[in-house]
Amino acid sequence: MELLLRINLENYEVKEYSDTGTILATRKGVEGEPDYSIEGEGFVVEFKDGSVYTVDIYDPEVAKEFKDRYLLSVK
Repeated sequence: MELLLRINLENYEVKEYSDTGTILATRKGVEGEPDYSIEGEGFVVEFKDGSVYTVDIYDPEVAKEFKDRYLLSVK
């Protein structure tokens, strides 16, 4: 299965956790439990009210590939 999402990261708070090598992007202004989620190899995407709520890249190798591929600069 291939999942393609177009996300404007300006609407998200993106954090990189250097101690674990993971990345978490959370939509600004959205709170509460997600409506549903999709799990992939090394990541979880959660949805709320029809929009992407969080992207949790918990596998350090996937996070590194994501950062390298998209030239992501995170705090």
